[in-house]
Amino acid sequence: MSQGLSKLVVGVTICLATIAAGFTQRRTACTVCLPDSVASNEPHSSLLVQEGGGSVLAKGGRFAGTRSHQRNHYATLRAYREAIGDQWKATVQILDENKQLALGTIVRSDGWITTKSTEVPDSPVDVRLFDGTKATGKVKIRRPDIDLALLKIERTDLPTIRWNVDASVPVGGWLASADSRALPLALGVVSVRSRTIRQETAVLGVQLSMKQESAFVDHVVVGSGAEKAGIRGGDVIVELDGKPMTSRRDVLDYLKTVSAGNRINIVVDREGSQVAMLAQMMDLSSSLLDPTEMEVNGSISARATGFRDVIQHDTVLAPCDCGGPLIDVDGNAVGINIARAGRICSYALPARVVAASVEEMLASGSAAAQASEVELASAESGITVQVLKPATNAP
Repeated sequence: MSQGLSKLVVGVTICLATIAAGFTQRRTACTVCLPDSVASNEPHSSLLVQEGGGSVLAKGGRFAGTRSHQRNHYATLRAYREAIGDQWKATVQILDENKQLALGTIVRSDGWITTKSTEVPDSPVDVRLFDGTKATGKVKIRRPDIDLALLKIERTDLPTIRWNVDASVPVGGWLASADSRALPLALGVVSVRSRTIRQETAVLGVQLSMKQESAFVDHVVVGSGAEKAGIRGGDVIVELDGKPMTSRRDVLDYLKTVSAGNRINIVVDREGSQVAMLAQMMDLSSSLLDPTEMEVNGSISARATGFRDVIQHDTVLAPCDCGGPLIDVDGNAVGINIARAGRICSYALPARVVAASVEEMLASGSAAAQASEVELASAESGITVQVLKPATNAP
């Protein structure tokens, strides 16, 4: 590390010590629905819903109050700005009606952007670039196994991320999560450099009555995909993704086939009227079963488990902050944030994984250029790549 950067790290440390005092922690509500087999277990009944206080978002959607040791105070972030260089210019905001869905990372100068797949729909979205201009983008290719997507905007000569696939960030090393502005979004340190996160159960967030044959909703977990979609206690689920659901067992069997992060079309019978809605399945992360953790946790990513190779760091992020690049103290792009899994637990895909995956996804897209919609499976690895293309008669 250069002398200048060494002084920078010392300066950051001093900033942390100086600004840590005098700030209070605010907490975000976090909820979880247990799987049917667990929810019916009496000792776990009190864990069905846990509510905390209220975290706040500062201007621009940044967290205020829950910064780990206040490391993300403006003065600290400003001290780190020089270290990340101009890598931030390859970061974009992905928006829907001016609401940020995720961040994205420009990987090709002709408009290819990678991001967190389960946060971005198939429909067109707005992409805001570092210079403040917007372009319309659409997801073209997905890698469900690592929750990556490639979307395309019609722009040229864009600044691209410069991966360093050989960079190794030690445990305890500093990392900056880039934003589409020169100031980093947040700072953190590596907790575990490389690990596998096992797949957890995906849940909708409802508890169905054990006393009725129909899929009668006894309880809706606050903050779950079901609650956000508008499902209420007393509703009866009668249809999922166009398929009639005649019993409680039909609903449970179907939900077992849906992965976390995926959205399902739901029709409920509400006092004799049918109401349609769209809900997102969410991972039952093990951290959500801890009442203390849930109290201070805040919102986590709907898809937060099932990754074979991630860097774990303690940066405080919102789920909509995933998809952007992660930069070390030497300005190396070492990965992208892929999930927020806990209060101070975020996961990033290493640069070598992202770079190789992008190449494979683009190659699959070229091979399927004439298809309307295909799934290509790699015979060597068994990896599925979904390539989405408009119909031939589409404008």
